[in-house]
This record gives sequence, structure tokens and C-alpha cells, in this order.
Amino acid sequence: MYIKCCGFKEKESIDTAIDHHVDAIGFITFPKSKRYVSINEIKNLSHSIPGNIDKVAVVVNPSIEEVKELVETTTINTIQFHGDEDIEFIKQVQSLYPHLKVFKAIPANEQLPHQIQTFKNHIDLFLIDTPSTNYGGTGISFDWSILKAIDEVPYLIAGGLDLEKINHIESLKLNNIGYDISSGIETNGKKDNYKIKTLLTNLKG
Repeated sequence: MYIKCCGFKEKESIDTAIDHHVDAIGFITFPKSKRYVSINEIKNLSHSIPGNIDKVAVVVNPSIEEVKELVETTTINTIQFHGDEDIEFIKQVQSLYPHLKVFKAIPANEQLPHQIQTFKNHIDLFLIDTPSTNYGGTGISFDWSILKAIDEVPYLIAGGLDLEKINHIESLKLNNIGYDISSGIETNGKKDNYKIKTLLTNLKG
């Protein structure tokens, strides 16, 4: 099971996630997000993350210059497009940085099958999230049953997840390879080391 924990702002909580076998650590570069961190902060927070863990920069409709600055000044190895980026922009980034992993977040709405077909040959992993005008970060879940027909692409489920919800999703026997968790490992909007430890111990052993 692949577990991405996202929205980190402090080294202590990152270290807790690393110690409990997280697969990916995400940083939010979207200025409107309450979990926003600057490129300089990402540089400082990411350099001590082991190479076997995906270091993910979450971007929303960035310019190519912003992508270049992220990739060339930090140690991220994965970029997660979480906005309205089109396939041509993603291909441009891939041509510049062929070593980079590419994730694409898509909303769980009626356009989901079309979005998967559009991007599936150009990304490494989908994140299926609750629809939002603010590009995720809602802390709200969606109807997971709409995912039952998806079986041809690797994807994570996101959107207001905690351990209880994940246990329920597991009972649905979907084809997701893991989960993306942010609000579910927080207390009062701040990463909670106990929740991080509890979640990862249950899911990763």
C-alpha cells in the first residue's frame, strides 16, 4: 500500500512520517492553501528526506518558470499537478525533466473517465480528490463507489481521509494502490505526530 502524507510545514512531523515508513511526503506550493510553503522552505525541509521516499511538490496552474525553480533549487523528485494543467504543459515539463515523476490530481466528478483517458499515458500516478473550486484541500470525502469501474490506471484516493474512512474504503475492494492524507493527520490545522504515527503504523506496519 502506497501512502502519501501531504501538507507538511515542519521538520518534526516529516521525521515522524519518515520513521513510520511513509511512501511520499507532499509540500503545497499553492499560495491560497493554508498549508502553503515557499520554495525556500521546501528546499530546507526536503533535503534530509531519504531517497527512497517520494518528495512531492504540489502545484496548481504553475508557469514553466515556477516549475523550473522548484525542480532546480530543491530536492523534490515528483511533481503533482493539482490544477487545470493541460496535457501539452505536462509533456513540456517531462521533456525538460525526464527523471521527474509526475502525479495528476483529478476531481471525482462526471469528467473522471475522460480525464483518465486524457492523461493516463503521460503520468505515473493519479490522485482522485473531492471536487473543489479551490483545487482540493477541502477535508471532505466523496462517494467512493464511483471508483469501482476504474481498474486500468494506478491511483490514490484523497479527500478528507482518516484511518476510519480508509478502513471502510478497504472493505469496498477498489483498485486504488493507496491513499493521500492531509487533514486526517492534523489537529486544529496542524500536523499531529500522534495521528501520523497511528495512521502509518496501522497501514504500513
